[in-house]
Parts: sequence; structure tokens; C-alpha cells
Amino acid sequence: MKIASMENENGISNLLNSKFDENEVVVKRYENYEDIILEEDLSEFDLILVDMTHNRCIELIQYIKQTTDIPVIYLTNRYKKSPYEQELDDKDFVIHSYSREEFVKFTLKKVEEINNSKIINFGFCSIEVDNGIFRIGNDILNLTKSEINLCIILIKRMGNPVSKELIVKEMAKMGIETTDRSVREHIRKVRKEFKKVKLAPIKTVRGEGYTWVLESCEC
Repeated sequence: MKIASMENENGISNLLNSKFDENEVVVKRYENYEDIILEEDLSEFDLILVDMTHNRCIELIQYIKQTTDIPVIYLTNRYKKSPYEQELDDKDFVIHSYSREEFVKFTLKKVEEINNSKIINFGFCSIEVDNGIFRIGNDILNLTKSEINLCIILIKRMGNPVSKELIVKEMAKMGIETTDRSVREHIRKVRKEFKKVKLAPIKTVRGEGYTWVLESCEC
């Protein structure tokens, strides 16, 4: 997952970088209000953090809410009650923190929640983890639970090679016992299914493993 962090004080980015694997949680830090406003595509982010203690924090939150549906956690510890608070009263979208302790607590909780999301969306594709369903538009790929979990492991490390050994280890954490040989067979089956819809999501990296290269599925 990717996080945009607008920080007034150094802290939350370093905390996230130390707590979460850099291949699973990537934090892009912005130094000022204008930088995030000028970002060409905020939709690449899964969460936006706004650690500011002045009125422009509210302006930024309003802008984000008007232009995206990305959840936001923000800190305005100077104001105990903002005149804009009623307009921003949407717990599914914004979480207002009045203290740094709340800000950190809410952030860690939300990152865990999103990182462990039961539905993974990227473009026209979605994975329903609980149901074991991989959709491309209205089509459902014929993939087993093991093959779908392998896809999830690669997608969470998108763009980075993942060895067969690490895949075996990660699948074991999901309660699925497998082997290096089984991983190769799962990869073959996934490629075969995606070939039916003219997509090639997995690339073999010689000596390193496999990497997921499909950033989005288009209609």
C-alpha cells in the first residue's frame, strides 16, 4: 500500500517505515500544503495523513474530500473544535485527531486495516480474499485458493522480485502448505488463466524469483 504523509513535524513517516515492511507499506512525504495539492494523481495512494496544526489543514482536507475517496487521518491539536468539523463528520473518510497520541494510534490502526483488506482492487481487477474470487470486470478467473494467495503475495510486493522460498514462507503464514515445485505449478496456472484475457501479470526474474508487473487491469 502507498501512503501520502503531509507532516508538520518529523515522526509518523519514520514510525511507519520502522514498523512495516518497506515492500508492503510505502510512505511518500510532502513538506508543504502546495506539494500535495499539485500532485498529479492522488488516486495512487491508499491513505493520506495530514499532520498540521493550522487552518490550511482544513483546506487541504476539504480539497482531498472533493477530489478523491481516499481515507484521511488528520491532526489539528491547536483547535479543539473546528468550525468545519460538522462538514467533515465522516468517519469512513476522515478521522480527526486532537493529540499526537491519537494521531499515531489511528494511523497504525488504519494502516493495519487497509494492509489486511479483504478486497484488493487495481483498475478493472479485484480479489475477494474471503471468497477466493479473482475478477476481471465481470469475469471470474478459474483459480484455486492457493493460486489466489500467491497472486496476493506478489501484488503486495508489486514490482519487486519474490523468491520461491519467500512465497512458500508467506503461504505457510496463510495456512497453506506448499513447496518450490508447487509454486512453479501455481505460477503456470495463473499465467494460463490470465492469457485467456490477454494479460501477462507475472514476470520471471532470473535468479531472483517472480514479480507482479500488472499495475492495473483495463476494461
